[in-house]
Amino acid sequence: MADEPVVPIEEMGGQVAEVNLPASANPNSPYAWPKERRLLSTRVNRIDGPLKVAGRAKYSYDIKRPGMLYGRILRSPHPHARVVSIDLAPALKMPGVKAAVSIAKAGGKVMYVGDEVAAVAAATEDQARDAARAIKVEYEVLPFLASVEQAMQPEAPVVFEGGNVKASQTEEEGNLQAGFAAAAHVVEQTYATQVQTHVSLETHGCVCEWEGDKLTAWVSTQAVHGTREGFATSLGIPQANVRVITEHMGGGFGSKFGPDVQGIACARLAKEAKAAVQLMLDRREEHLAAGNRPSAVAKIKAGVSADGMLTAFDGESWGTGGAGASSGFPLPYIYTFPNRRRVHKDVYINAGQQRAMRAPGHPQGCFITEMLMDELADRVKMDPIEFRIRNLPPQAPNAMWREYFKVGAAKFGWDKRHPTGDPTPGPIKRGMGCAANRWGGGGRGTQAQCEILPDGGVVVRCGTQDLGVGTRTLIAIIAAETLGLQVKDIKVELGDSNYPFSGGSGGSTTAPAVSPAIRVTVSKALLELGTRVLGVPADQVAASNGRVHVKGNPSKGLSWAEACRKLQTTPVSVNAGWEQGLSASGSSGVQFAEVSVDIETGVAKVERILCVQDCGLIVNQMAAESQCIGGMVMGVGYALYEDRILDRNTAMQVNPNMEWYLVPGMSDIPKIDIMLMNQPERGVIGIGEPPTISTAAAIANAVANAIGVRVRSIPLTPQKVLTALEGERAGGTL
Repeated sequence: MADEPVVPIEEMGGQVAEVNLPASANPNSPYAWPKERRLLSTRVNRIDGPLKVAGRAKYSYDIKRPGMLYGRILRSPHPHARVVSIDLAPALKMPGVKAAVSIAKAGGKVMYVGDEVAAVAAATEDQARDAARAIKVEYEVLPFLASVEQAMQPEAPVVFEGGNVKASQTEEEGNLQAGFAAAAHVVEQTYATQVQTHVSLETHGCVCEWEGDKLTAWVSTQAVHGTREGFATSLGIPQANVRVITEHMGGGFGSKFGPDVQGIACARLAKEAKAAVQLMLDRREEHLAAGNRPSAVAKIKAGVSADGMLTAFDGESWGTGGAGASSGFPLPYIYTFPNRRRVHKDVYINAGQQRAMRAPGHPQGCFITEMLMDELADRVKMDPIEFRIRNLPPQAPNAMWREYFKVGAAKFGWDKRHPTGDPTPGPIKRGMGCAANRWGGGGRGTQAQCEILPDGGVVVRCGTQDLGVGTRTLIAIIAAETLGLQVKDIKVELGDSNYPFSGGSGGSTTAPAVSPAIRVTVSKALLELGTRVLGVPADQVAASNGRVHVKGNPSKGLSWAEACRKLQTTPVSVNAGWEQGLSASGSSGVQFAEVSVDIETGVAKVERILCVQDCGLIVNQMAAESQCIGGMVMGVGYALYEDRILDRNTAMQVNPNMEWYLVPGMSDIPKIDIMLMNQPERGVIGIGEPPTISTAAAIANAVANAIGVRVRSIPLTPQKVLTALEGERAGGTL
């Protein structure tokens, strides 16, 4: 790996390297990715970029229908209560109100502040807000739990059916007693991560409009077909009567896979009012009810031998996913402990429920394990990278960490890392840290349609959706590469449940599901065009440089325009889908972070990050880099700023806004270098998740290297840093 050629690329200072892994893709497939790539693996500007920067892209919020009303939701002011009665009549008498519906049921319970109770639709947003406040609800207030610590107390009231704490099965392997007996050093510490909300730039919501018994919904969703199914099931209507459209979408990170409560309420309001209704959540509602990443705590005892080999891991972990929701995460993460035991507990509190969030569970497991790895390396006085390499699992096609650590360390300047605690005079201390990640990233099942028109136009339709990650451009690149055309020659239509089926965009599955479907469908369309206009067998048809020609003989053929004109009035129209052999799963990477910490104020700043990441065949290098950058910026927020804070006496979130729930701003974004490991022999693999996994762990380890004291919980606030420097500890975790 170290001897592989590294080709510099522009802008972010990143690099692309070719790495040799066992092939996952099938080179003998008639639709195999071309070895000579004209557009694939290059940097292509997003085709929807001009629309977005000009403000012409239409998001759900931008949809305006004739006579459209505005919906608002009345939410519970109590963390736990029984709904005795709901009276909608006062709201229906308010000016401009056209409809009101109950969401909660009399006799049912609300389980957190912000839980949905009822909804209204009115002529203006202000009228809808006033009407929602006019709804009369009688509650029987019940005991509640505002924190994990409260819920775990033996004397805590039992708020959730089956108990406030749910223990999972014990995972155990090897012999712990023998493992600790073989240890020269033992670390016993507690590590913790906070609850992080999704903070999607575009809030959740939709516009719903009925035409008779048929519903059209413009939804901010990660799954147009899944959301169509959700509407149909909840409303008791055929799926064929529902159309879901997501022309543009402003992020979801795992929180937008169905119509949700607000979507169903919007559809009901529209039905009752006989008018289109828009219902978009505000920022407060986003924090309270739109999902979050669960917290994680792990109390760990781990052993290491004198020669730096891990011997034993004994962990007890817990966390909360909110009101009755799970909080699982992998532990230990990546590294091999021959003797291990782990017991996990889900702790329920009266707060909004978790939802899948970019690489669910992995950032928590990575942070805890990578912090532990640095502490164990310190005990045996070994370089953290050497220690990690020594304890990585056996080599596998999706586990290239050994090579990535080495090449990344060389580029990052790891040899300049000082021992724990920056000895430089003055209050500003600098340090370096590292961490590794892994993810699946496979996908299948997508279908597509390709039309080649007599005027030379090409339309590719697919029922996937573009969350802002560049899926439109990905489709255009693959189609243009296949047809020998330019990206501008391809019209891409997506984000509509009337188009051929594709699954939800989550788990880094979109690129490996969509890319093969587009390649196969467009290839079949090309073969049909060639056989019709050239009169040769399909296996002799090829296209390049704007020509359709006999394979191996570009001069024996026609220009694209001439070939299409020969279709006369009958276009080529092909429906096809995903086939095995063009994509794979399994992504791995490492990250390095350098920070500066002011030991007088406790403020930590990330100076630079290096990401070394594989993703199979790179379709659009610019988009792949953007995914890495976005993931790492989220990781910076997770490490330093973001934290859902609940009042211990009321269980109300005290920072449900963008003023006190802190996310990184422009000045917080460090210099980012990216090394993408192009693996064309593996086919396409998703890259949305992995870059966000290891950022917080690398930053936390860098802070410890800078100040010589370890802060074992995130976010790494100035108060925690100062407390650590003062030598104070709270149960081993800060």
